[in-house]
Amino acid sequence: MSILRFKLTAALLGAACALVASRSDAATTVTQILPQTGSPVVGPWYETDVQGGGTIGIVDLTGVGGNLETAQPLPTGAGKITTPNDNNARGQAYTYNDFGDAAAFLNNVSLGYSYYKSTNPLNVSAAPALKLQVFAAGGTGDNFGTLIYEPYWQGAAPTPDAWQNVSIAATDGGGNDNGGGWWWNGGFGVSSGAGGPPLRSLTEWVSTFQLSDPTDFATARVTAIGIGEGTFNAGEVSYFDNISYAVIGGPSQTWDFQAIPEPASLTMAGVAAIAGLAVRRRTRKA
Repeated sequence: MSILRFKLTAALLGAACALVASRSDAATTVTQILPQTGSPVVGPWYETDVQGGGTIGIVDLTGVGGNLETAQPLPTGAGKITTPNDNNARGQAYTYNDFGDAAAFLNNVSLGYSYYKSTNPLNVSAAPALKLQVFAAGGTGDNFGTLIYEPYWQGAAPTPDAWQNVSIAATDGGGNDNGGGWWWNGGFGVSSGAGGPPLRSLTEWVSTFQLSDPTDFATARVTAIGIGEGTFNAGEVSYFDNISYAVIGGPSQTWDFQAIPEPASLTMAGVAAIAGLAVRRRTRKA
């Protein structure tokens, strides 16, 4: 679990709640993933429990060629995750906010993201996973946990070397079986699935938490949305973009990960702009 579970203060949740209540549908361009902090603010994405030589950041895909460049879901850039040949490595990032009452959010949300997994003989199943943190301020004990959507649990192993577009409804993965859905890393009276079953839809997890810890879950909020690859995913080079959520009758958000242009690119852009201005001036004089 993230050390940040102890740092989500009432001030952050209050400010976030006001922001959620006032905003309409939004699309955000993310140009950097900030270092981990014990006091995250609403808006940015932060590295979270990155370890073992794992990395997560944003890169420009211009010129890389192949499906990675030509089929990318949004222009130019994407997030990138790498892990060395070490099962302790991990690369993940979260954005923190009060996304709403946990039961209402999980019962009514649809989510999406795109990912690209490079061929990895060390682990054919590993791929970027979507993550939702649930937290109950003032809870009585294990009042925090993370729901994790792993592509490899949704059927066949992820297709390598090609962008995959994922859409997830609140009821997807239903049936409490091993054929799809989200696993839970522990909390609200439910033990960790340790990377696997039980796998459930979001709506089924709501019912589970309402039975396992009704007092804490009654005040629980969804406080973070994340992306990443956890431990035992060695040798990964993968990419992600176009993370989104939409709540029925509520807010929606899309995150487009774009690299900041290199200084040389900015210089060339400035030269081009100056040249264009000079041409326009000469044209006017003529």
